[in-house]
Amino acid sequence: MCLAAAYLGRDSRQPVLRDVDYMQVKDDGVELVTLLGEARFIPGRVLEIDFSTSKIILESSTEQDKA
Repeated sequence: MCLAAAYLGRDSRQPVLRDVDYMQVKDDGVELVTLLGEARFIPGRVLEIDFSTSKIILESSTEQDKA
């Protein structure tokens, strides 16, 4: 089983959440849940998902406002 790590921004080296096994895209952000049930909501959007490296790249809505 491959679990993903979620990062804020393409250049981020430190994940905001590891061992993500569930992700749901909502109107105002992304809900992430780990294998152990830890849930985290990130306001923003998904930029990319790389299945070969198990990376989820997110952009927070505050970063979108700066652009």
